[in-house]
Amino acid sequence: MYGENGQVLEDGEKLDKLMWEILDEGFSYSRDNTSRIHPDKSLYDFFKTKVTEHMPGIDMERQRNIVMQMSELWGGFVGIPVTAQSLKFFWLEECVNGGKSSSVSHIEE
Repeated sequence: MYGENGQVLEDGEKLDKLMWEILDEGFSYSRDNTSRIHPDKSLYDFFKTKVTEHMPGIDMERQRNIVMQMSELWGGFVGIPVTAQSLKFFWLEECVNGGKSSSVSHIEE
């Protein structure tokens, strides 16, 4: 991960890991609470809350801002900015692992 100055971020790996952890938390939260989440609450709103929980304190402001910028990259994966993605339906974006399905029979050649 590179910073705005083009240099490798010193703590980029740690911040990237946190961003993916919050995404996972978002999937779980959305799936488990979808009926109680207001449709106007965005994934970005969820990130703001979680980043502050994971990184409290004034001295963490720079790192929080970086993780929030990283969260915006998620929009490129699904084709809509995180600010416009409804947290209520975010669980529908969760990826399904590939591989063989037990319900599909193997066809021999």
